[in-house]
Amino acid sequence: MTASEPFPKWDSLPDFGLYMDQVLTFTERCFPGEVTAGMINSYVKAGIVERPQGKKYSRQSLAQLLMVCGLKPATPLDALRQLLHPEEADDDTRALYEAFRSGWAGLQESLPTQADLDALHCALLAACYQKRCRELLRKRGEEEAQRDG
Repeated sequence: MTASEPFPKWDSLPDFGLYMDQVLTFTERCFPGEVTAGMINSYVKAGIVERPQGKKYSRQSLAQLLMVCGLKPATPLDALRQLLHPEEADDDTRALYEAFRSGWAGLQESLPTQADLDALHCALLAACYQKRCRELLRKRGEEEAQRDG
């Protein structure tokens, strides 16, 4: 893991249940100072991260939490829920996590160098991508409503 690639491979995630303090220790290695127990509880209550079983968080929960950490700076909670739990998915967190890791790495590689990119340009890119994300999620919601209705 590096600063530009903070997401461990799926097989590097613990395949046994972790207690909250262990989850916090693990996420601290990936995202120093960015995750608290209160935040994790909020994500669980919001249905973004799977509930712990007997106070232990699964590998799937940990992967969901890591994806939340990567997306939360620019993504509202309701969009996080839709992105991490798409209706058409077979609840395959592993496949989603690996696609997320691959997408993150590809975008990191394609970013212009720091010398070629200023803060305003970064903000504009983020705003454009967020607008497009909202449009895609709205379209997905409309398609789901048509299928269900």
